[in-house]
Amino acid sequence: MNGSQNSCFSVSGALQILLVSNLLLWENVVSVPTNGSGSGASEMLTEDLFDDAIILSQHINGLAIETRRIFLSNNFSSDMFITFTLQFNRHDEFVVNGLNSCHTLPLKTPKTEKEAKRISLPDFVNMILSILRAWDKPLHHMETELKSMPGAPFAILARVKDIEVKNKILLDRIMKIAKKVKYGFEENEVYPAWSELASLQSANEESRFFALYKLSYCLFVDTDKVEHYLKHLKCRYFDGYMCQDSVNQINLQ
Repeated sequence: MNGSQNSCFSVSGALQILLVSNLLLWENVVSVPTNGSGSGASEMLTEDLFDDAIILSQHINGLAIETRRIFLSNNFSSDMFITFTLQFNRHDEFVVNGLNSCHTLPLKTPKTEKEAKRISLPDFVNMILSILRAWDKPLHHMETELKSMPGAPFAILARVKDIEVKNKILLDRIMKIAKKVKYGFEENEVYPAWSELASLQSANEESRFFALYKLSYCLFVDTDKVEHYLKHLKCRYFDGYMCQDSVNQINLQ
């Protein structure tokens, strides 16, 4: 009887050990994909965040291009804008100096891939944020003053408003990206101030329209920069494996 009991106990004990072993093995098998998929999901979320920001920046840049095109073709502003463009082509000093003095110029932004790579990732993110923040007030005043100008087309007003709204959304997206950037990112809230409200509100029609002309030009330049810089940032964040694609390279010369 004791032998039978011992035999039963041995079988029972063996089964328990086998069950425990299988359970531990199952836990290990389950835990590996969970951790792996979590890491993969995090990386995918980060890449999606970059892609969303890049697509949004492309949309904003497209709106800036459309806005400038409408300014040049609409009866409201075309005469003035074409005149300024012809003056620029003739190297008129006033117009050339005006377009070469966008309010974000003090940021010293890179024009080539080589220059961009010299900037640390945290500083690069801060530079993009500074460009976007520098447009908060100009976009607001641009929309406000256009509303008060007789004959200002809705097509321009709608696009300026859309850019203003999307600019804030893009800021939020990039702040989320900033949290992913290593090496101790600290936001620098200092950004170039825009100081040409008086020109935009001038009683002199030519001054007022040149302020709009300059704003629309500088807006296009900066939205184009942001798009290129975000592509470069994504490339560097993911250790450069996307850098070989020409669409991700910076060439603003």
